[in-house]
Amino acid sequence: MSISKNNKVLIYRLGSLGDTVMALPSFHKIRNSFPHADITLLTNKPVMAKAAAIEAILGSHYFFNRTINYPVGTRNLKVLFDLIKQIRALKIDTVININPTRSKNSLLRDKLFFKAAGIANLVGFDAAREDFEVCVDPQTGIMEWEAKRLARRISLLGAIDLSDDKNWDLNLTESELEIANSYELLLIKDTPVLAISTGTKNQSNDWEVGNWQTLLSQLSNLLPGWQLMIIGAPDEAETAAQLISAWKHQSINLCGKTTPRVSAALLKKAKAFIGHDSGPIHLAAGVGTPCVGIYSARNLPGQWFPRGENNQILYKLPACAGCGLEVCLVQQKKCILSITVDEVIQSVFKILNNKAPVSSSILTAAVQL
Repeated sequence: MSISKNNKVLIYRLGSLGDTVMALPSFHKIRNSFPHADITLLTNKPVMAKAAAIEAILGSHYFFNRTINYPVGTRNLKVLFDLIKQIRALKIDTVININPTRSKNSLLRDKLFFKAAGIANLVGFDAAREDFEVCVDPQTGIMEWEAKRLARRISLLGAIDLSDDKNWDLNLTESELEIANSYELLLIKDTPVLAISTGTKNQSNDWEVGNWQTLLSQLSNLLPGWQLMIIGAPDEAETAAQLISAWKHQSINLCGKTTPRVSAALLKKAKAFIGHDSGPIHLAAGVGTPCVGIYSARNLPGQWFPRGENNQILYKLPACAGCGLEVCLVQQKKCILSITVDEVIQSVFKILNNKAPVSSSILTAAVQL
């Protein structure tokens, strides 16, 4: 694709932490395709207080030059006209759409909106059925992975190698790395780290504190000498303190103390990560840390699985799978709560050893570190 006339690009991207990490390869492709462009990001502010703003994940210097807030769901004509005026003033030539799936009507409205804003080149708007609804990927037999779908949407810019570590690089600054190093000093050097995050935006994705306490109590016996690192939002710090009491070794509670980007640097130090279907698991997988995912069936399997070949995803498929519920009351979260502590332990040792232990009595001896 030729560089736009004035080399001014707008990226249209809505979403939260996990969604944004999934879009990292596409952000890299856009920056590499327009290396000298002035790039504006049109995005939403988090709809939930604990959700991280996109700048907290991507930073504010490499992938784009500025952001404009998109008020999701607004029908206020004055707000929309003001937004069009902001975009027109930037004299943008090209808009690139890397949004989650949207309906045909929404996509049509988006196209008309950007045309009204004076943008001539639209990339990622000519969508097939697979872009309006999540479909089965014939190569995997499960729902198409979100990172793959986004890469396909902007294939006009060229192919994206989703297995290349460079395409998952957050471009952390020296300052961010220094902060991560300062927290790393609180850990014992040359001692393996298990990282966890128990937070989630949705009640339906929560494996619940009792399960986490039992898991950590048992793992602390099976992993003598290991350290525990817990990351998460400020409102998760109290729960993390409860969980640390179940761990018999060195531990550090970083909930509310680090940004997502600093957390990513710290997660790179962990030998394994355990978490829900939430942003931190995607941060951990993005930096190459093997993950055990404790997933509800809120979404069908595949779309929101973390990056990497050495992950273990625990997922039960009841008849109500794919419900999309944020709060599950009728079925009482039977999908995620049917995942047992023993299954999680078995999965941890699979990623550490590439095999499951024969019995709990030889788990420690089975791990070769």
